[in-house]
Amino acid sequence: MRAVASLLVGVAAVACISNRAYNVEPDEYVRSEEVPGSNVPVDFAIIEFDEFGVLWTRDQLDAAIDLVARAGAESDLGIMLIVHVHGWNQNADPDREDGALETFRSSLVDLAENLVADGPPAPQRVVGVFLGWRGATTRVPLFRESTFWARKQVAERVASYHAREAMFRLTRRAKEIEGSKVVISGHSMGGMIVGKTMGPAISSLLLAFGEQGFPMLADIVVLQNPALDALSSYQLVDFFKRIGATAELRSKDGSIQPAPGPLMVSVTSEADWVTRVAYPIGQVVGAMGASTRDDHLEGEPSQWRLITRTNGHVDGLVSHRATVVDGEVVVERVPGSMNDTPFWILSVSREISAGHEDVFGPYFMELIERLTKLNRVYDSDLQTWVRTRGFEADLPQEPR
Repeated sequence: MRAVASLLVGVAAVACISNRAYNVEPDEYVRSEEVPGSNVPVDFAIIEFDEFGVLWTRDQLDAAIDLVARAGAESDLGIMLIVHVHGWNQNADPDREDGALETFRSSLVDLAENLVADGPPAPQRVVGVFLGWRGATTRVPLFRESTFWARKQVAERVASYHAREAMFRLTRRAKEIEGSKVVISGHSMGGMIVGKTMGPAISSLLLAFGEQGFPMLADIVVLQNPALDALSSYQLVDFFKRIGATAELRSKDGSIQPAPGPLMVSVTSEADWVTRVAYPIGQVVGAMGASTRDDHLEGEPSQWRLITRTNGHVDGLVSHRATVVDGEVVVERVPGSMNDTPFWILSVSREISAGHEDVFGPYFMELIERLTKLNRVYDSDLQTWVRTRGFEADLPQEPR
């Protein structure tokens, strides 16, 4: 037994993925990508955070902001900025062929090809910024699966001031460039990082600007199979309802129209065992002894369910469902859902996403493309705004 234990410890030690920055030279964390047959240049930058959510070096952030400004200066139609945060069991290792960084790079090339196909007034420059953190600590499968909760704690530390600063400075710089559009996305624990960063920021801005409204720093925020707790999502949905949060599309000629799509969308697969099974098990253990309330309103989830589930697995919070019918993705609103806000929480079938990591299949990408085009994110003539009808707008005052 001692020999077996020593062997297991030795294997784990050898296969340990160290806590370090992977891209330390300027030509490593700022790169350009050739797109065959396309006149849309693709540039991308990498920003890395350590185990405690602290930037490894501010040089990476400064270089990424400079890249956004330089690309904007070289484009007459603005840029399309994509900011992405990877998830569990991933990092910013450029040598990992099956890693999130390589997938992100190839997705930028696909986006450039789409912009060419759409033509003006779409932005004619793509800039991607990859936010990396230590989501992977070992290469050994048995040990790798056991790291979920330790990595979740790290992801919660990353969802703090430095990540918020990076997202806001990047998106604000892009929005200073006329015609530019911004998409922020996150997968798994990266989705939780984005949700925990953007949700409070949007709510604070809504309290500050109210009925006057403000232009969204991101034209759409996409969370892919996020390890995002239902409690924080419930609070954001409840807040949006009480202030009457409304998304709008405003054009350069001053016209305003309601936005048919979401400001934020959280997409969760029914077949995702990580968020459907593993997450609740850990949360139940962690919540033992907690005293929860039982005075929730009819049709709303209980507080216990909210603290032990992710948002995509809680009836009442789920606003839309997506399935495949005759080879096409169909999105339908859930009747009677309490969530009728611009924060869509969308449950998708196994055909669209077969599991936690399956977020780049053809049906999943078709879904994201459709959600993106609802608010005409590719159209440089439009900007996404959000405003309120006023706090406690048109809602009955019931005891909580």
